[in-house]
Amino acid sequence: MILQWLEQRRDELLRFVGELVATPSPNLPGDERAVVAVVLAHMKRLGLVDVQVAAKEPHRPNVIYRLRGQQPGPVLMLCGHSDTKPVGDATHWQTDPFQPVVRDGKLFGLGSTDMKGAVAAMIYATAALKQCEIPLAGDVLLVINADEERSMRFGSEFLSTEYGLRADVALLGEPSGIGGPEFEFLHLLSRGISCFTIRVYGSQMHSSLTDRLPSINANVRLAEVLAQMSRELRLTFQPHPLCSAPTVNLGVKIEGGVGYGVCSGLAEFQSDIRTLPGMTREQLQADLEGCLAAIRRDSPDLRVELEFEQPPLDWTPPTEVSAEHPLVAALLGAAEHVLGWRPKLSAFPGGTDASKFHAVAGIPTIPSFGPGWLNLAHGPNECVGVEAVIQAAKMYSLAAQTYLSGTRL
Repeated sequence: MILQWLEQRRDELLRFVGELVATPSPNLPGDERAVVAVVLAHMKRLGLVDVQVAAKEPHRPNVIYRLRGQQPGPVLMLCGHSDTKPVGDATHWQTDPFQPVVRDGKLFGLGSTDMKGAVAAMIYATAALKQCEIPLAGDVLLVINADEERSMRFGSEFLSTEYGLRADVALLGEPSGIGGPEFEFLHLLSRGISCFTIRVYGSQMHSSLTDRLPSINANVRLAEVLAQMSRELRLTFQPHPLCSAPTVNLGVKIEGGVGYGVCSGLAEFQSDIRTLPGMTREQLQADLEGCLAAIRRDSPDLRVELEFEQPPLDWTPPTEVSAEHPLVAALLGAAEHVLGWRPKLSAFPGGTDASKFHAVAGIPTIPSFGPGWLNLAHGPNECVGVEAVIQAAKMYSLAAQTYLSGTRL
């Protein structure tokens, strides 16, 4: 019954994805009011009323809707974020980022894969459960949150703390394809992130005097520090069955110097490390400081410092959900029913709202199972598979029905 209801509304669902893509919500600057207005209007048409809008600041709204089951039971949260990354260089796009175009079975536009396709699918999955009057032992909590793409402060952090959001388990619809088929993976682990700056000091002076007076060019020394850290930095961690190692990204941004005529007195590079369960900020800092201490021993005249970013970027913790959780079985069963095959269990490479919902609110959170490809997110010509959006709505509704009834497909 659910699958038939959704199949009859496939064109309507895809038009809704197009409406969301056509409504800009880039973060920066960060203002989800327009796209939330589209969400609320469509939810009303689908019969999803008594919707709550909660916001730390008026221009950063979060949408919360509870579909109450006929019997008591666990609360399943379906969650997606309404913001996107900025366009970037629009000349690299083959289409207008805010004018959805369907071509070769894909819908192109900013936010299509990350993650307005999944947002639309979750809304329709919830509507299908309601309109088909599926008996549920427990509630479906639909959450469309703000500010995932930047600080999480106005979205998952606000909801996890001041708002007091609670559920027994959550599923995020982040894109789960990575170069292969959509739904290639069911990601149970969300790696954390730690961001920091390495600052190198030199002697700022007139550049014409560097052959006559002692001088240290901070830019040159920075290059040496960056190269040595790339060779010698060793992190303390335990390999995880779903992800063997953290990812180290040194020098994601480099700045230094004043310009012609000036020997550089200050240069710095920013870096991020994607962390695994079991890693701590304290141990990571000790590993970084140990590497810098070795560099200082090799170059006694070198002044180099480590500075972590302000929270939450200094340390956003990794999270994971056990493969034995009943929602995992429900999702795998739904995937086999809809797709004809089961996704592989894996680790989501980046950070997600799971770091707040799981680590702060205590809600076990599956970080990624959704239409689209992570490797196309945050870049030009982002797209989502048209059929995958329909399939996502079907799988979300079937998994919710299974999880909240204890039955098997």
